[in-house]
Amino acid sequence: MENEISNEYIENAINELVKFFGIKEPLSSENIFSLIRNSKVKDAMKLIARQLDLPIDINITNVPNGYRSQGGANQFQSTHLVGISQHGSRGSEGITAQVSIPGNLPFYGSSTLNGYPINVKISENCTEHPVVFSMIMAHELSHVLLYSLMHPKKDNEFYTDLLAIMLGFQNIFQNGRKITTREEIPEFMSTTIMTTTTSYGYLSDEQFNFALNKINLILEKNKERKKLLLEEFKKFTKVLSEHKKTSYKFKKFLEYLTRNTNKKIIGEDGKKMVTFFQPGYMDELDLPLKEYKEKLETIEKFFKEISYYTEQGVNQLTIYTNDLKTYTNKLKTKLVPLKKNVRILKKYVSYKYRIKLFFFYLKGGKK
Repeated sequence: MENEISNEYIENAINELVKFFGIKEPLSSENIFSLIRNSKVKDAMKLIARQLDLPIDINITNVPNGYRSQGGANQFQSTHLVGISQHGSRGSEGITAQVSIPGNLPFYGSSTLNGYPINVKISENCTEHPVVFSMIMAHELSHVLLYSLMHPKKDNEFYTDLLAIMLGFQNIFQNGRKITTREEIPEFMSTTIMTTTTSYGYLSDEQFNFALNKINLILEKNKERKKLLLEEFKKFTKVLSEHKKTSYKFKKFLEYLTRNTNKKIIGEDGKKMVTFFQPGYMDELDLPLKEYKEKLETIEKFFKEISYYTEQGVNQLTIYTNDLKTYTNKLKTKLVPLKKNVRILKKYVSYKYRIKLFFFYLKGGKK
């Protein structure tokens, strides 16, 4: 396939894929590389598949380095397999991988895709360059993902490269596209140093840089939304903590005055304090804390887990950010009269008790 495509073609492809698949933050690749270096290739391929949200099983067949079938110059062919699409990648260094995609591949999301066996042929030297092998397999398994969705671009190599980059393999593609090897060739009274650079992937350097910049720009916009959620989360947590502390003081001061009934209360303060003992008053005080704690836990869990920005996930980011703004404002509104009531009670609570309460709270009395 010629790589004579325009930047406009690449940009349109990225926009189309983002809308359909979303975009992921770069994965931590060291676990994959470590498995490959230790010849645990199948486990590494499973991690790559999981990053693509493919719950498949993988069957590996090893072939000699430089293996070429009779029917193809740079990919394997399987003439006895009917209704199977063959996808393969190979560089001049001979690191080769091919995924066989059955015509009856289960549809993505169906239970039958879980543990479904996918056959892969790999060359024996696949462990020599873990980053290259990871890049090749990310591309090949992206074909499987596209096939499982019957995507119209399932055989398009450019779309497949772009999809793998978008789903977390940005750094692997960036570092694995070119591998330079160095060889010393002894000669009479001298040594010749020969370097060989092998390129992988279907995008030229210019096309790859353009695509990576576009993808990173989309990713940064989504990460900025995540940052805004974190900022609102911190604001709300701060106000919630202040409300808890103030509520704790209010209850303890009220308990103190209940035990010390000899305190002389000024008229207006007394009238106000009567309302504190009305049915439901304390429940009203505790209710928002319990409600907001549950909401906070839900949002915190969402925040920690989101690194995959689908359309639904991005919408949820916006919803939670706006929710936190609303919660913060509501809590601030409740905090104003609560602080005023604490100031009223504080006038009748001894200094010694207030100090004791302060240290008790620091030690966990708030629990």
